[in-house]
Amino acid sequence: TELVIKALKERFSQIDFQMITMSTRGDRDTSRALLEFGGKAVFVEEFEEAILKGDIDIAVHSAKDLPMEIMEGLTISGTLPRACPQDVLIYKSGRSFDRNESFVVGTSSLRRQYQIRDMYPYAVCKNLRGNVGTRIQKLEDGEYDAIILAAAGLERLGVIEDELTFRYISTESMLPAACQGIIAIETRTSGEVYDMVRAINDTEAYTQLTCERAVLSRLNAGCHEPIGVYSELHGDHMKLSLMKADAASSDKEKDEEIQIHRKTVEGNTAEWEHLVENLIK
Repeated sequence: TELVIKALKERFSQIDFQMITMSTRGDRDTSRALLEFGGKAVFVEEFEEAILKGDIDIAVHSAKDLPMEIMEGLTISGTLPRACPQDVLIYKSGRSFDRNESFVVGTSSLRRQYQIRDMYPYAVCKNLRGNVGTRIQKLEDGEYDAIILAAAGLERLGVIEDELTFRYISTESMLPAACQGIIAIETRTSGEVYDMVRAINDTEAYTQLTCERAVLSRLNAGCHEPIGVYSELHGDHMKLSLMKADAASSDKEKDEEIQIHRKTVEGNTAEWEHLVENLIK
């Protein structure tokens, strides 16, 4: 939110901006996995209601946490430049992991669970909730051997722990969640505030957000499905990748082979809708 305010102030120095912090249902319930009580919407719906009531003008979201359906009368009006989209495996310095070793990994994401178990077949994944500091503290307390977090959050918060190793996982090994690393700015669908946010919008990140969310929409993907989507832009060229895993493999009580399917298409950025259709065929 501070990053958004900074960008707005640089463009509209005559306007005062006030940050309003709100605790959502997703923030308050950290004991259960999100799939148990509502999914991504639990981080968003209270902000959207506040915009519609006029209590706030702008809501700032981690774009990967936005549900596909947002409330009528609202829109994602802009984004900041995308941060690093990769996932990071964090563990105590001096430790290493062998592919045939069993160790406990903290993550609530099925997408991460499937892909880390593809890298380390004997890894045991356990639920992990809370903010970045809380999650790292649980690792330091020995509740987990390793945890997986998004690089974007770590970098934006400036998290550095000398006692820990931060191993960036390639997007080839662990495809990010759709829109990972993108900050989405939500407003009403028109008006002065909408126009202000459009003025600071990062075109490349907004294109990636629109394209990656379109893939989820075409797949009719819910909040809990193990799916990764990532679009790389190089000028007019787009590389669009998808990772899907078989739902049956999410049953950790069964010793089933993980079935991960990956596909990549490439083409002109302006024809991203055609690339989306080719990707999901």
